[in-house]
Amino acid sequence: MSKIVGIIGGMGPLSTLELMRKIIQRTPARREQDHLRLLVDNRPEIPDRTDFLLGKGPSPVPYLQDSARLLEQWGAQLLGMACNTAHAFVEEVQAVVRIPVLNMLELLAEELRRRFPTGAPIILLATTGSLKTGLFQRYLPEFNLLVPDPEVQEKLVMEAVYGKQGVKTVGVKEQNRQQILHAVDSLKKGSPVGLIAGCTEIGLVLEGVTLEIPLFNPLDVLAEKLVEEARK
Repeated sequence: MSKIVGIIGGMGPLSTLELMRKIIQRTPARREQDHLRLLVDNRPEIPDRTDFLLGKGPSPVPYLQDSARLLEQWGAQLLGMACNTAHAFVEEVQAVVRIPVLNMLELLAEELRRRFPTGAPIILLATTGSLKTGLFQRYLPEFNLLVPDPEVQEKLVMEAVYGKQGVKTVGVKEQNRQQILHAVDSLKKGSPVGLIAGCTEIGLVLEGVTLEIPLFNPLDVLAEKLVEEARK
């Protein structure tokens, strides 16, 4: 019997759906009944993680903790969070439940260490909150993370995610895809060997796009690990 997977979602709803899709795709099912049972708390009222990290909004931690408790009460035996920036609070979430909360940034770090040597230049596109708090640098200190300059970060990356035509508002559109691709182009002079989609919406934008360098979406490694752990 496979373990029941709980997903703390709503950050945003499309990213939650994408994690579910990736889990289903990675499950080696021969029939419908072989798929994993997923319990999903799609809670878009969770306060914005970037706003809090930048001192502009309320803390999402009580909402994340409540969601984790509910999923555990409902029967989940392991948890994943469908948001990169929310992993700034993963320790606080783990502290209120007895079941494991998989850390997709730790999983990403393991994958990159297998692929690249110390000091390798890797593009990181993430929210401003993640960048200013050094969230990814905490997990990837041995790599040379290439990030956009402040103007590109706000006018292209954050606008593509949070703007009026951003993914969180209207979904994936050609306009927000081009904004992200222009941000990638601005960092190619650093001779990157890879690209981290450090925000789930950025991963959605780049899904299926042909790039010159390999794309690493933390949602992929999280989905793979959730399937692996659930089927043990």
